This record gives sequence, C-alpha cells and structure tokens, in this order.
Amino acid sequence: MYPSKSQYRPGEKVEIIATFEVTDDLGNYTVSCTVLNFHDILYKTEKELKLHDEKVVFEFNIEKNEKEMMGFGVEVDLYRNNKKINSLSTSFDITESWKLAPRYGFLSDFFDRDKNDDKDLVQLNKYHINVVQFYDWMYRHHELLPPTNSFADPLGRNLLIDVVKQKINYAHKFGMTAIAYGAVYGCEKEFYDKHKDWALYKNDGTVFDLINLIYIMDISKESGWHNHIISEFLKAIKFGFDGIHMDQYGFPKEALSIAGGVKKIRRLRNEFPVLINDTMEYIEKNGYKPALIFNAVNNWPIDTVASAKQDVVYIEVWPPNDTYQDLYNLITNAKKYAPDKQVILAAYMEPFSKRSNVPVEYAENATIMMMATIFASGGFHLLLGELNGILTEAYYPNYTMIDNERFVRELRNYYDFIVRYEELLYDFNIVDNTMTHTGGINGEYVFKGTKFSPKAEKDSVWTLIKEKPGYKIIHFINFTGLESTKWNEGKEKRSKIINNIEVIALVVENVKGIYLASPDIDSGKPKKLDYEYVPHEHGKAIRFVIPQLIVWDMVYIVCES
Repeated sequence: MYPSKSQYRPGEKVEIIATFEVTDDLGNYTVSCTVLNFHDILYKTEKELKLHDEKVVFEFNIEKNEKEMMGFGVEVDLYRNNKKINSLSTSFDITESWKLAPRYGFLSDFFDRDKNDDKDLVQLNKYHINVVQFYDWMYRHHELLPPTNSFADPLGRNLLIDVVKQKINYAHKFGMTAIAYGAVYGCEKEFYDKHKDWALYKNDGTVFDLINLIYIMDISKESGWHNHIISEFLKAIKFGFDGIHMDQYGFPKEALSIAGGVKKIRRLRNEFPVLINDTMEYIEKNGYKPALIFNAVNNWPIDTVASAKQDVVYIEVWPPNDTYQDLYNLITNAKKYAPDKQVILAAYMEPFSKRSNVPVEYAENATIMMMATIFASGGFHLLLGELNGILTEAYYPNYTMIDNERFVRELRNYYDFIVRYEELLYDFNIVDNTMTHTGGINGEYVFKGTKFSPKAEKDSVWTLIKEKPGYKIIHFINFTGLESTKWNEGKEKRSKIINNIEVIALVVENVKGIYLASPDIDSGKPKKLDYEYVPHEHGKAIRFVIPQLIVWDMVYIVCES
C-alpha cells in the first residue's frame, strides 16, 4: 500500500492505493481505510471488494490547516464476512514545499534499457522520496547538455538525454523535485587547455585535479568560470530540472588563482556562498525559482554556506566523523547555523559494497542503526535510489541492489515512520534538551531497567530528549549488546531487545496522554501508555513503562498548551 505521490501540497486530492487479490467469491469482502494524525482519527471509510479486484483506491481531501507540514498515518484492513484477515499501513504528508521535509534519493542510470521504464520512480515513491538527485546525467562537467541525444559521459558511459528527460517527467508525476547534479568547479581537460587562467593551482604551480580527469576551476567573481558555470546551471533548469545539486570535493580549501594575470590566494570557504547566492539570483532573474542544494563535504565549510541562498543544509559524511554520536553532532551543529533549514546527511553504507566482504545481514543491521540515529536526531538521509539501490560510495553508479524483501519492508517502515510523525521529528520549533535534562546531575528524566546514556555509547540505550509546544518527546535508540558505535561498520547482530523500561519524567504542564510509536513494532502505529503521578523532589512526576525496545522507540507526551 502506498500513496499516489511522494508528497502532497495543501488542497491536493490524496490517493491511497491498496493492492489485494480476491481469488474466490466465497464471502463478502470489504476494505476499511482510516487516516490519522498521530493518534487522532481524521477520516474513515470502507469499500466493498469484488471478485478479481486487484487494487482499491481511496480518495479524500484533508481540510486546510495552519501547519506548514503535516504527516498522516493510513491503516487499511481487509475483512471477509466481517472478520479481519489482513492489514496494511502507509503514510503521506502535506507540506507547503519539498524543502520542509526533503527525503532525498538518487537516479544514476540513463541508458537505452531505461527508456520507458518508471519502475525505479514507482519504488522511490513507495519510500516517499520527494527529491531526486540525477547523478552524472550530463555530457561534461563544464558543458552539461550534450550535443546529441546519445552521448558518452565523462567516464565513458553511453547515455541518452531523452531518457534523462523522461525520468524528470516520471519524477514530476509522483510529486518529486528533480535535481541536476553539477560540480561547481569541475571541468575536463579540453576545457582546461583553453582556459588555464580560470583554474586553481597548488603552491608548487601545478593545477589541482581529481583523478587526472577533472580539473578544478576558480569560482571567484574575478574568474570567467564563475559566470560560465552559472549559465550552465541555468541551461539545466531550462531543460526541465527543478534545481541544482552544487557539488564540491572537499579540496582544495585554499589554492592559488591566476585570473587576470594576478596571482592570489583563494579561500574557498568565502567563495562558495558567493557562488551559491549568485546562482540563485541569476536563475531567478531569468524567470525560474530553482531548488539549490550545496554539498558541505564532511561539514566544510558549514559556517559560511549554511546561511547562503540554498534550500537545505547538506553534508556528505566522511572520517573522522565515524560514530553515531558524530552523526548527531553534525545535525545539531548545522541546525544552529541554519535553524530554518532541514539537514540532509549523505552517509554511504560501505558494508553493502563487495569490497567490504561482509555478510549482507551485517550491512542491513548497520543501516537500521544509522537510520534510527539520523532520523531521531532530526536529520534526513540520502541513501536510497534507482530500483531498491543503496549508496556505498560517492560515485553513485556503483550502488548496490537490495534483494532481501524483508529488509526492503523494514526500510519502508522507517520511511513511513518519518513521514507519519514528521511534526515530532522535523518541526523547526523543536528544542533539543538531551544534554540538559537527563544523565549526570540532570533529573528531569530518569530511566530504569538497563544502562542509559544521553550520548551514543556501546552497550547502552541512548536517550534523546526534545520538546515543542504541546509535546515532550523522548527517543530511545538501542545499542545494548553492540560493541562498536562506528556507523559505517557491519554489525554482526542486532541490539539486544529490552523489555519494561521505566520512565520517570518531571513535566510541569498538565498531561493529556502518553503515546509510544516505533518503526520496529506494528508498522509504527501509536500505542497509548498508562501512567501515574509519583512524588518528586521538585513536585510530582509522571511514571510509565515502555513495554519493549527493539532498535528505536519514540515516546510523545501530549501536554495542555
């Protein structure tokens, strides 16, 4: 079961598609559909199934609300003679813009065999991927659009620009934003040979390049490259893309320029935001409103680019950011520089690659732990693309295909979860109290039943404490039984399941209800928890018990405003 689009805009009709197969007529079959916002039922209906029906489509409109973004859960139950025989779950969201909840995915295959094939976009829609990066779709780094329909890309792949265009149209059909990859300073040798004064040089006088294939150009306003690459980005927008993924390589951070015959030191941390802003302004002057995403490689230079005219903060993660705690720190730090932008991490799962030589189950275990960490920390994750492809490195065509249906279902459960509860995960009003409300001298939240920590530590349960108006939010991420907190290492086993976690929380507001939800349990459906008031040195606290923690549990306490 899945929605017809990856994301809806206010006022759009929502369609939920449920596939069933009725193979006999020995009974009356009905399907009920329930739509919820958190635990509140907003809409309920049912339909009758007939023999050989393959799918049911539920259509409805959500009344306009004042929220910029709102997530919904959908529960569909199949009945035979009034007896429930099957249940399905999915989710959808309604937002003012993609950038409020940017679930980033990728495409990298634009071969002749991909013509008239939308199965990759169909699957990405089931993950609710609403922003798609078209990686290495272009003819050259310095000349994005090819001179002919059939062309060889910079690494010799034979591609078709018509297929690129077709994939853009497929993405739009599913409500996805199509983003063109573009390196901000990359060019091939034939272009460098004609414009050597536009390049960046090392302090020994040799030119900067990447694998002797891509030459690094000077992006400053004093260099002709600045206007050249911006005009190429505009051509991509005119071709049909909705935006540009502005890539850099993390080096050089400083280099020599010889633009205009004058040798100068270029500090790229200062040049990147100028290029981002000029790109936005130039494309807007030409009548378009582009989506811009800039790659802050390994968090550099986040302090200068986060506030530039890009729509989100995007960080490609590399060592020494090796641990789950590092992922959390990257996200929370980025939010400080740009509190009104969402954060996307590109954290590639090397354990899925053949070179890692680890069992695929180890890679799956590590991926679930990483997703729980990124999502609970308030971040989004670029990982999935193509037809159940998963990124293992920075060159996206080397993705690995997932063929384990159980794991695919698990991935879908996690993406369903972050859509369903996006207001509790990604609201810009959320305040992170993790290091001030639990652990050490902090007594507002006390946990019993196993080892707990406000930091991501091995063999313990990591607790993240957050709040927003009307809600207190507690995340539990289970590292119990795990001997390493490095996110990009295969995990031999899953966490040890913990039962009956006791929580004592000091909440000043009147409590209206306490709910537990987990992507690991019952498709993320919320469960109401019983609670009681107990004495506390600062008044009275609430006490409740979490029945089970597998990997990631989220508790939300509803408070009177």
